[in-house]
Amino acid sequence: MVFGSRRSAVPTAAETGRAEPRETLEALVLPALRRTPCVVAFSGGRDSSAVLATAAAIARKHGLDAPIPVTLRFGGDLRAEEERWQELTVRHLGLGEWLRLDLTTELDALGPIGSALLDRHGEYWPPLAHSTAPMLAAAERGSLLTGNGGDEFLSPWDLRRIWLLRHGRAIPRRADAKQLVLFSMPRRVRGEIWRRRAPLRLGWLTPEADRELQRLWATQATTRDGSWSSYVESVLDSRYFELGRAVFAALAADAGVLLVEPFLEPAFARAVARVVPLTGFVSRNEALERLFGDLLPPETIARKTKATFTTVPWGPAARSFAAEWDGSGLGRDLVEVEALRAEWLSERPDFRSLTSLQCAWLAARSR
Repeated sequence: MVFGSRRSAVPTAAETGRAEPRETLEALVLPALRRTPCVVAFSGGRDSSAVLATAAAIARKHGLDAPIPVTLRFGGDLRAEEERWQELTVRHLGLGEWLRLDLTTELDALGPIGSALLDRHGEYWPPLAHSTAPMLAAAERGSLLTGNGGDEFLSPWDLRRIWLLRHGRAIPRRADAKQLVLFSMPRRVRGEIWRRRAPLRLGWLTPEADRELQRLWATQATTRDGSWSSYVESVLDSRYFELGRAVFAALAADAGVLLVEPFLEPAFARAVARVVPLTGFVSRNEALERLFGDLLPPETIARKTKATFTTVPWGPAARSFAAEWDGSGLGRDLVEVEALRAEWLSERPDFRSLTSLQCAWLAARSR
């Protein structure tokens, strides 16, 4: 998990302009469509479907080649199964070309792709960033569009109800009393209370590291309460946002591919913030209906399920290293060795333990 503020400046609001969301998307997506082949990372989820539908509409408007959806398929993992939703969207958009890549253990965190990227770049975050490699290869030095950023900027704001209650826009319920009292306190105090009431614990951390994690988590969870637009700015200014974008940009540069992630662009996030209420969207359904309702199938907008891909990196190479790990390479002030090994070897390891696996492998590699 990554906390704190970014180290480089985010473009100012004046630099990103004041266009409407769809106008902004068109300006962002057009360069990708003009660099062929233009492929779209398409899982079948709502965010990747929205980007694919937007790109297809812009291509038709400008007489350009249609974008090509590229889908990674993991046979046997029901949690990553999206075939029905994928077919629904592709059929609705009338796309003729669709690239489907059937994978088994290729995205093992320490397999050939993952280990090559660790050798090239050192540890990277998010730790499943190497899953982009097959799609970058499919782009053939053209362009790649992704739907990353939907979770941040098209989801309801966690503190929406607190804002409504503070401003007399909602009728208080008995269950609201504790939250209202909490968010009326100084931020340092509310962070400490939050930490005690809703602890975030990762069982492989030492007590000292666990306390620091909880402190950082509580601070972040209780300070983004100004308005939805201020929440958007805090995400744009976050270290995790900066780091994730930099990692994917580095992988795309290595492949000679133009990477465009329109939902992650400050211009788009701010364009959305200007056209929605101060509290943001009520639901993801509302966001998609308002922004892409004329492009997507109604079933896609209304769906309530979401595939997960967090088991994909735990392949034979990752588990073999975990079993043979001698406990070195990670700070003993940070992790409990046997607890971490047990997590790595469990049936469904916590995705957040993957970075430590990669760091331990790199340390062993350097020796």
